[in-house]
Amino acid sequence: MAPRFLTPAQPDTPPFMVWNLDLNEDGTTPHDKSFIRLPSVGGTQSCAIRFRLLIGSTASIDATLHTNYPLDGSSYVRTKFHDKKFNFNNQTELICEFRIKRPGPYQYYLTYKSIDSEADDRCDSIASKSDANPTVERIYRAFKHKRTPTAYFLVDPMLTLGGQPLPLDGIVLQSVSPKWLGKVKSWAPQLALSSKMGYNMLHFIPMQQRGGSDSPYSLFSQLELSDDLFDPNTAADAKDQKLRETLLEMTHKHKLLGVTDMVWNHTAYNSDWLRDHPEAGFNLENSPHLRSAFELDDALIQFSRELTNYGFDRMINSVEDVDRLLEGVEQFVIQPLQLWEFYVIDVDAAIKAVSDEWDSADELEMVAADTEILGSLNDDERNEWLRSYIVGDHSHALSTRFGRTIDASRTAATLRVLIGEDGNRSDAIERLRGLLDLLNLPYYREYDADVKTIRRNIYERVKYERLDRGSWKYAKPIGDDYKIVDPLFTTVEPRDNSKNVPDERLHLANNGWIWGGNPLDNFAGPQSKAYLQREVIVWGDCVKLNYGTSPEHNPWLWEHMRQYTLKMARAFHGFRIDNCHSTPIELAEYLLDEARKVNQNLYVIAELFTGSEETDRIFVQRLGINSLIREAMQAWDPHEMSRLAHRHGGRPIGSLAVDCLGEPGVFTDDEHDGAQISGIIAPLSASLPHAIFFDCTHDNEVPAQKRTVEDALPNAAIVSLTACATGSNRGYDELYPELLNVVHENRHYAALEDPLSVGLGEAKAKLNVLHKEIAQYQEVHVHHESEYVTVHRVHPVTREGVLMIAHCAFKGATESPWFDNPRLYGTAVTPEFAYRLYADGTNNVHEKDSGILHGLPSRLERLSNPETHQHVDDHGMFTELRLPPGFGPGSVLVVRTRLVDFKPNLDWKIRTSADEAVSRLSLGALNAVLYRCDAEERDTIGEGVYDVPGLGPLAYCGLQGWYTHLKHIIPNNDLGHPLCAHLRQGNWALDYIAKRLHRYSEYYPEIATLAAWFEERWGLVKRVPNFMIPRYFALTVHTAYQALIRQALELMPGKVVNGSRFTHQLALTSVQLLGHVNSTGLRPISENKADSSMSAGLVHFSTHHMRCWGRDVFISLEGLLLAAGRFDDAREHILAFGSTLKHGLIPNLLDGGRFPRYNARDATWFWLQAVQMYCEMAPEGLSLLQASVPRRFPDGETFVAWDCDEAFSRSSTVAELIQEIMQRHAKGISFREWNAGPNLDSQMSNRGFDIDIHVDFDQTGFVSGGSQWNCGTWMDKMGSSEKAGIRGVPATPRDGADIEIVGLQKSALRWLSELYSKGVFANGGVEKPDGSVISYSAWDRLVQSSFEQRFWVPLDATEDDEYFVNSAMVNRRGIYRDTYGSTTEWTDYQLRPNIPIAMVVAPELFDPEHALVCLHKISAILVGPLGMRTLDPSDMRYRPNYDNSNDSDDPLVAHGINYHQGPEWLWLTGFYLRAQLKFMRIAVSRRSMGKDALSPLRTVYHELHAHMVSLKHLVSSSSFVGLPELTNLNGAYCRDSCETQAWSSGCLLMALHEMIQLENNVHETAAFLDDVS
Repeated sequence: MAPRFLTPAQPDTPPFMVWNLDLNEDGTTPHDKSFIRLPSVGGTQSCAIRFRLLIGSTASIDATLHTNYPLDGSSYVRTKFHDKKFNFNNQTELICEFRIKRPGPYQYYLTYKSIDSEADDRCDSIASKSDANPTVERIYRAFKHKRTPTAYFLVDPMLTLGGQPLPLDGIVLQSVSPKWLGKVKSWAPQLALSSKMGYNMLHFIPMQQRGGSDSPYSLFSQLELSDDLFDPNTAADAKDQKLRETLLEMTHKHKLLGVTDMVWNHTAYNSDWLRDHPEAGFNLENSPHLRSAFELDDALIQFSRELTNYGFDRMINSVEDVDRLLEGVEQFVIQPLQLWEFYVIDVDAAIKAVSDEWDSADELEMVAADTEILGSLNDDERNEWLRSYIVGDHSHALSTRFGRTIDASRTAATLRVLIGEDGNRSDAIERLRGLLDLLNLPYYREYDADVKTIRRNIYERVKYERLDRGSWKYAKPIGDDYKIVDPLFTTVEPRDNSKNVPDERLHLANNGWIWGGNPLDNFAGPQSKAYLQREVIVWGDCVKLNYGTSPEHNPWLWEHMRQYTLKMARAFHGFRIDNCHSTPIELAEYLLDEARKVNQNLYVIAELFTGSEETDRIFVQRLGINSLIREAMQAWDPHEMSRLAHRHGGRPIGSLAVDCLGEPGVFTDDEHDGAQISGIIAPLSASLPHAIFFDCTHDNEVPAQKRTVEDALPNAAIVSLTACATGSNRGYDELYPELLNVVHENRHYAALEDPLSVGLGEAKAKLNVLHKEIAQYQEVHVHHESEYVTVHRVHPVTREGVLMIAHCAFKGATESPWFDNPRLYGTAVTPEFAYRLYADGTNNVHEKDSGILHGLPSRLERLSNPETHQHVDDHGMFTELRLPPGFGPGSVLVVRTRLVDFKPNLDWKIRTSADEAVSRLSLGALNAVLYRCDAEERDTIGEGVYDVPGLGPLAYCGLQGWYTHLKHIIPNNDLGHPLCAHLRQGNWALDYIAKRLHRYSEYYPEIATLAAWFEERWGLVKRVPNFMIPRYFALTVHTAYQALIRQALELMPGKVVNGSRFTHQLALTSVQLLGHVNSTGLRPISENKADSSMSAGLVHFSTHHMRCWGRDVFISLEGLLLAAGRFDDAREHILAFGSTLKHGLIPNLLDGGRFPRYNARDATWFWLQAVQMYCEMAPEGLSLLQASVPRRFPDGETFVAWDCDEAFSRSSTVAELIQEIMQRHAKGISFREWNAGPNLDSQMSNRGFDIDIHVDFDQTGFVSGGSQWNCGTWMDKMGSSEKAGIRGVPATPRDGADIEIVGLQKSALRWLSELYSKGVFANGGVEKPDGSVISYSAWDRLVQSSFEQRFWVPLDATEDDEYFVNSAMVNRRGIYRDTYGSTTEWTDYQLRPNIPIAMVVAPELFDPEHALVCLHKISAILVGPLGMRTLDPSDMRYRPNYDNSNDSDDPLVAHGINYHQGPEWLWLTGFYLRAQLKFMRIAVSRRSMGKDALSPLRTVYHELHAHMVSLKHLVSSSSFVGLPELTNLNGAYCRDSCETQAWSSGCLLMALHEMIQLENNVHETAAFLDDVS
């Protein structure tokens, strides 16, 4: 009976969230995360933010985070940054994390130390012994300090209402005008109306004293409330007190929060304080560049006054009138002003100045270089050069006439050069006049262009203002009250007691805006001509304030506005920043910081007209804007309306992004002495700034003007169902007929007895209440069809929803357009309400002189509930929703939805018990559950990988195959992915997963528990509608996958395994590549039905005899098995291969011990190295040597059938096998492969089957062997192309003594000598061919003494004789030869990446100085982005791109013969990094002692990790989640490579193992030295 799993109780409190941000390699924030928004915190709730860097990335040396978030709990100061160092999270990652406890906008940046690359760091720059080694010098190079650009994160405020949190998406705001509310003391009834209508926040437009225009946005006094809101003669303090009391009552009694407008950018033109502080504006004294603009503005005003004197009519009635007026402006304003004088050089004055300097010009000679330049230029180039030389290239402000001047002295000296020695003063002056005319030419052109712009802007403004019926100047006469164009400047009257105040100080620039202008530019600044060119669309009643960029620039003004801001912050819960995009950003930052000191949960909204989301983001980030105002009335049709609703909030229904991203983890809380807090680590997702979506703002035209009266209801309903904050304007619900003018309108709001019975009342109140209720319903589907917009909001966990259908009433809407009735699959529907709005059509609006604001006559009709019908089709049960009768334009309906037969706690149910379900799984079972390529699956259970339509076959049959795609689908919420589409179409994927788990239960009975876990969840998931299947499939697979990974890592106790995400990924390739297949194993017959064997790589080496390779297994074993703590599996592989020892060799291909093949000279030595490492790393230690091994071939020479009685009839110990290997090599090995011929190898030539190996005891002690007809090392590509004439010809025979085999041989000799000396190994040596005995220690010394002489290629050719070098064969110096004694001598001298293997296993062979030179050259020549080039690119046979299907006649590439002639192999990278580590440590130890060695050692650690950064990205992005066999040139993908290769991961894992040991040693040494000091 299948087990059942109890669902534990769901926690009452949410988990502690740690929001993680992975930084770029240079420490910058990824562009898609440039806007970071964290949820609100407050009370007992808090969260943390974590920044993560990969060790080895550019920014990882001494990385420090600097943030103005107050880490020490102090008050927030924007300019005060707190430092926090990045710490080791594990061996490949650094993290910096801290708890978030307060809202607001914060900044951060990173500093780090950088080793700047130099030209010779990565090139072969060592040519002689005296040359410095760049690789060594690099780690001693002085660091350069770097910092990243400033980035930002924003923490939402915690709003509360009635003691309960108010989420931002639950805000329902209404804008009101205080003036229309009446006196503050009588506000209570009006506040009650707003509360009854379901609003929970009121936005008050400014209530300060108004200026001369009576506009609430033109403030006379920022520090005093308007008199008309209070009884006469009420003191300022009493006004403030009364307002605070009223707002408190509003919050506590009426449950309304308050927001007010903040107007910082300008002040009223008649603000009294301007008379005392004219420096607060842009005047002609502090902004002299505005003088030309002022003169033009003043002249236009005079022209307006005297218009009739020039023969013009004051009325403009047509475009022709505008044309005539502009002719007058040209003739009577622009031309007389002679504005060109502000641009050009005064020629006469310049000539006089140069003439005065002429006599002294002899002493003012041009420098030779300038003279030379001048003589080399043609005319146009010379003029430009002279302009720069004598006029200067500084920017010219149009502040004075003829303000552009020349350097008279330089000009005089230049003229002397130009006219030559025979020239005189008069020649020079004449030459100068012509030169000045040329220099002035572009300035006149600049003037002409500006005048053209001036004329155009005046023309367009006059045409709009005088001929457009919507303009306030329409049909008004030109004069003082209605000037030709609004004045750009205000002149302030000085105080009576002010004496000698210069006029320049009193002329102040008015504020305005510029169409399409850059909001970050100050259009009144010296770099701008906006006022001169009349680009400013001016607000004539407002003076633009001149703040500068800090309080020091205008102290009084900044303090004045600070007091204004603090007063409002104490009274209100939030601000709406008026004209935010034109407010100096430094000022807004300062004032908001001050406001948050008194109200840290200040809610800030703003309207931005930047025209750029990027610029919007700058304002949002720096100011901490919590919601950007968005306007529904900007939509021009139902489709655009639906787009806006979709744009401004929520995620698609069935989204994956919420539940599948977080992982259990630990947060280190520095505030509590480093306490470890369990929580969920979740990635920060990309997001847009939060929106507050208005059905109509207080400055939008109303539906009756822009659309129809009836559209007010559907417009409001669509907004209310949008997943963001929402807003409206008082009067919208009452159906005001037009946009009210905030300046001229003086009526009051109606004191309605029952707001629900007026206009939209009843419907809008329900919509408002509903909006707050569904604030957590974050999943949204918006659909547009003809005139209808449907919005469906769904709770992501309970799956309860609200669906709204609106029939829009844009102009031209029809009664019954086509509408496809919604089908809600698996869903039950409960009607909530339905309404239709009718306009009366009589235009019988209350008279304006009534003093009360009223809406249009209308009727809100309740409609019958929609009909619901349940049906069943191929996709299951669905509810069809039919519109009620009369659902015409202006109608809305709302229904509630719930999934039928749905467990409300399904999310929680799925996420539980997974660890229990996988707790008994072995690593072999985990291989079956998680992985299995197509060939393995077919070999074992007869099924293949799943093929997803539109996507293709998965990489694996197990869960990893699905998760490879889900890990990209989930964070991007990619519901349109082919896999999601397939899941919606049917349950085939679910059934596939369950079925294969049952099949594998035959091999691993413990899998049955996991199968039951899946079936229990699939049974629940199959009940949900098909559109929800991707969500719950992803959640189920994700939950199981993470549990499986945890179980796998727990079963691999090696220290390196649990080091980091990267080491996890590499270690998991051990699970991936060790599994059971029926066609082969480690032995012909196994007692274990599910015995595991290591695949060399997937998918090419999956099954049968090609699965298990001797050299691959034992190259990989150290990293994949020993470092991973899989000692039993390592032992099994060692013994299984040892049992097949024949001719003194370990087989190249095991074939389960049935028909092993012995064509590898190196596999034996890699086996010996693996035995040595096992004895060193495994708990069993040297006891392995006494393990008994049944012999597949009892006499070690003769082939016998695997199933005959003789097979396995004799046993040897591992020690005896080792001795046999050493003895057979010492005596010499010569045999012909068993079953030689085409049945064994169809490509091999006859001579290739002959195997010969010997030891040169006379000179070197090296093991040598091979021939030109076979390839006995890992570089084993055999030619197979008849067309190219290379069939049977190996590409890389490498006969002779191969450097890596010599290294492995030396390692074995050293080890056996040590074991013998300790009495652990019985044999002290071997018998040579002549019958004499040589001890292992003597043999070891012989190899040691011979190695450098036979392999080193010296930098200096004069030393060649010392190293047995044939100079004629040398291609590159300062390297070690690849082979010694090859038949083809020149191949000995090829530079290949086998050298580091020998360096790692036998570093004592190498002269450290030589090794470091060679490693630098390997770094410069062979190291690729991911792997190692298998041949020197300067070699004539270098061909870096492997294509096994190449059918050309080129003998260097045909049939992929270049497999090892340039393509970049990844396994060698691990050995290269280990070699660098070993010899760089030696270099440091020779050069530095004690503490002085720590910094270079840390740099070595960083440099090695830097090489791994691209590998970390590769394994994370690989569909096979492993490292490939090889790449083509510079890391390019190779289609013929295995996607995941055992030795690629194993060797890198071992490199990490040693690097971690280095880092630990450095830490321990540093700690010891600190204690000593």
